[in-house]
Amino acid sequence: MPRKTTEGWLFDAYPEPEGMRVWIIERGGGRRSVLDCWRPAFHAGGDARALKRISDILAGLPYPVETAWVDKKELFSDATLRVLEIRVPVLERDRLVKRLVAMEFALYDADMHLVQAYHYDRGHFPLALCRFRLDGGILSSFELLDDPWSVDYEIPSLRFLHLSLSGSDIAGRVDPNHAAFGRLSLTMDGRTSELEGGARDQLETLARRLRVFDPDVVTSDWGDSVLMPELERLSNEHRIPLGFSRDQGRGVEGKKDRSFFTYGRAVYQGGARYFFGRWHLDGKNSFMLRETDTDGLFEIARIAKIPVQRAARCTIGTSLSSMQMAWASTHGVLIPMEKQQAEDFRPATELLAADKGGLVYEPDVGWHRNVAEYDFTSMYPEMMVRRNISPETVNCPCCPENAVPEVGHHLCTKRRGLVPSVLEPILLKRARYKALAKAGGPDAASYKRRAAAHKWCLVTCFGYLGFKNARFGKIEAHECVTAWGREVLLRAKDSVESRGYRLLHALVDAIWIELRPGADLEELRLLIEREAECPLALEGVYEWIRYCPSKEDALSGVPGRYFGAFTNGELKIRGIALRRRDTPSLLKAMQRELLERLARVEPGGDLKALVPALLDIVSDYRLRLREGRVTAEELAITFHLSREPGEYVHDTVSSLAAKQLAATGVTLHAGETVRYVITAASDAVKEWRSKPLALMEHGLEYDAKKYLELLERAAWEVLDGLVPPPAPKRRPQAVKPPELPLLWS
Repeated sequence: MPRKTTEGWLFDAYPEPEGMRVWIIERGGGRRSVLDCWRPAFHAGGDARALKRISDILAGLPYPVETAWVDKKELFSDATLRVLEIRVPVLERDRLVKRLVAMEFALYDADMHLVQAYHYDRGHFPLALCRFRLDGGILSSFELLDDPWSVDYEIPSLRFLHLSLSGSDIAGRVDPNHAAFGRLSLTMDGRTSELEGGARDQLETLARRLRVFDPDVVTSDWGDSVLMPELERLSNEHRIPLGFSRDQGRGVEGKKDRSFFTYGRAVYQGGARYFFGRWHLDGKNSFMLRETDTDGLFEIARIAKIPVQRAARCTIGTSLSSMQMAWASTHGVLIPMEKQQAEDFRPATELLAADKGGLVYEPDVGWHRNVAEYDFTSMYPEMMVRRNISPETVNCPCCPENAVPEVGHHLCTKRRGLVPSVLEPILLKRARYKALAKAGGPDAASYKRRAAAHKWCLVTCFGYLGFKNARFGKIEAHECVTAWGREVLLRAKDSVESRGYRLLHALVDAIWIELRPGADLEELRLLIEREAECPLALEGVYEWIRYCPSKEDALSGVPGRYFGAFTNGELKIRGIALRRRDTPSLLKAMQRELLERLARVEPGGDLKALVPALLDIVSDYRLRLREGRVTAEELAITFHLSREPGEYVHDTVSSLAAKQLAATGVTLHAGETVRYVITAASDAVKEWRSKPLALMEHGLEYDAKKYLELLERAAWEVLDGLVPPPAPKRRPQAVKPPELPLLWS
């Protein structure tokens, strides 16, 4: 066949015995697949005896092996090592690596995800625009026409098909794993239709539409956990192939679900169903899709060099780790198979000085007017870049004079670190996206979503420094970041107070200042920024802000619990019921309505003058509860499982709801959520105290008295300090909400 050159986007890639199967979306709209005869490389180090043994093993393998001696850098020592580069057929790499690891050889670059390793090695990335040179069905070469760090880039025009469930009273509200299976619904070209007939008819219709419409992306709700497994089962049962993968020789690849703990919280990650030559994206099983839509997902896939289907489901830490590995691969740095740096030995006194987190100044409890909030822009990532904080730059042998405040560590000034090198372009690109979004225009929303994707990478980068399994992590680097963060906040505090302003609150990377009449906000910002040596931005000026008291001590504030209205009427809410995931939507709606009414106060107006209107709002919601003008959805409480249902010892209304659901045959895992309604909180029959939302198909029963108590607490959380308190004898030191009839009847 004649050679051909075509321009298009690298859409999908996956391993085959002869190399990597690559799908291209051409500029003209064509979809084609070609084979790139690529072989993954890994490296072996060690003494001459160990390398001789490896060479003997390679010589006896039944498939071709390419070897070469190359020079690579070891990250922590910065030494150049002579290592053996080994290239083997794609599907043989993992088996060979496993064999060599069992024999305790020192291997590098050996356990990277194969498709990611392919992108690192070839120098391209998902959705990269390229000029491909084809020799029949073989990809002979390519020319990259794209840059993952460009702000404006082209994305191919993709065809989307959406799968979901309908025909059930609870469809879309709860996980279908916990309830009845609804009817299959398809959305194409903006039109939604339910599939008619029995299972065979629906399967045939789905197969036909997949074949005719030929979507590039199949999106779904609950596809990974419910839809795809059930459709695969029915497809096999009725012997009707569905053709989810565009590659007809491949089916659907599965990945098991899992539960794990992170930051003291159980997290459940559903299984995955991957297609070949086509993507499957489950909106209910993708944090990145939920937070940033496809704009953010594609952005992360491009800069992290992670396949789009995997990027949709993996953690942000995995994406960040991929960026670090891509940088290491490009700069000839060896990537260890596991973390190699242990914490340095030091006296307990030094450990006590270093083992601290971010600095917090307890808020001044109460209502305040004319308050400015300044935020340090991406403080921790900025500290890593500005101060060159990276695992290999901490406590270097050459720069003891560049000390880190308080903790006794020092940082290298002669060698640029891996972590700052990875973070700097993210910070720059996010800043450009934020500026473009602020400028407006037809693409402003897309820029904002891409900037949000970068935000999550920057949020994660600090914790990843101290993560026990991070390949390029070290706890001393983590300590340097928090130490510089505390130093910046202390400098900011001194700068504010030296000019006669009152600091109301400071929280790790933000400060709240009570303004004086005629204060120059920009001048103040520049002064603090210069003296603290960290970029500072004005978040806004509050018309009013309320710092909430601790439930145990009315005189002590809670750093992360406050709400306020900026002078433009925009609300900022943290820590109260409205922001908590377990709060019923009815109570969230009430708090939202109360706060929006407060936000409409005239500049400098009396907030207490709004009390009658606020109490009317509370009365309306109370009346709705008493008269039954509510739905199960509005009353549903979300319970996050920290363990399996049967492992709960105490029979709370939450654990009882989970046990009821499990008793119906539903398998629940730690990290999943169950939504339930309190039906009779004090009933002698435990099973009658609550009921899972998934089992409430017919009728609604709820404990009105209990929900009125919850409403009372939610209302008091907002109105405390505006509504006169009851007599002291009826209100203990702890902030217990007064009974509704005393204040609002």
